[in-house]
Amino acid sequence: MLRLIIEIIFAISTITAGVHSASESSNMPPKTQFMVHLIGTREGWPDNMTAEEEKIMSEHFDYLKNLTAAKKVILAGPCFGLRAGIIVLQTESEAEARQIMDSEPSVRQGVHKYELYPMVVSLLTDYQAPSRYPKEISDRVLKKEIVIPAPRADVWRAWTTTDGVKSFMSPEARVELRVGGPFEIYFVPSSPPGMRGSEGCRFLSFLPMEILSFEWNAPPQFGELRYQHTQVIMRFFDVPPDSTRLEFFQYGWGQGEKWDSVYSYFERAWGNVLENLRKRFAEGPLNFEAE
Repeated sequence: MLRLIIEIIFAISTITAGVHSASESSNMPPKTQFMVHLIGTREGWPDNMTAEEEKIMSEHFDYLKNLTAAKKVILAGPCFGLRAGIIVLQTESEAEARQIMDSEPSVRQGVHKYELYPMVVSLLTDYQAPSRYPKEISDRVLKKEIVIPAPRADVWRAWTTTDGVKSFMSPEARVELRVGGPFEIYFVPSSPPGMRGSEGCRFLSFLPMEILSFEWNAPPQFGELRYQHTQVIMRFFDVPPDSTRLEFFQYGWGQGEKWDSVYSYFERAWGNVLENLRKRFAEGPLNFEAE
């Protein structure tokens, strides 16, 4: 039965996520877009790239991935005909765009210089990177269960509203309950964009007060696996007179030793999160500023 629920929710979310991401963009406050032209600083680039420059370009790629998660980078990639790189930024101002590029590793270390051009993104297709989910999925599922001393409606709000999440899980969050809506939990708000928490994660599907599904990512210490997502399903049940049984499932794990480490991390981490949820209703909201 669980496997059937997983397959149905994932199928629905795959069909609808693109539609909602398009409608989401029409409701966002206006941003300013800029096209960035990255230009190599020496003759022969990039055909004669040195080992040190390869390391810098790896830093460049990770920097842009973090900014993509923070929705500052709309697209980025090499343009082989021009022998240059193209980046499209979406920022609050030209000053912010220039600050982003002045801090970009390949620019900062002299591999590239850049030219910045204001532009307007009038049309943009919904795009999901093939690497968003692991290519080879294992069949294991992380399972948790806990009874929360609160009515189901209160526990549901704790997971599906920004204030609710901030009461037990993190000091800052951006949570909008709709298919494709953000489920972004900022565990370290002071970190650079893309490194603060579950940036870029989104709701996949929900049945009000009964089933909730969202994407999840690994913390930065897991390197490239941070950019591949698992999925979480939670089910909510009444426990008379005024409690809620929460069933938790995380699936979509990749295969290999690195994924084993991610699984072990979340085996511990979700246990702590669910215990904090229980404490939130037994003892009151958590005060993260005091920690």
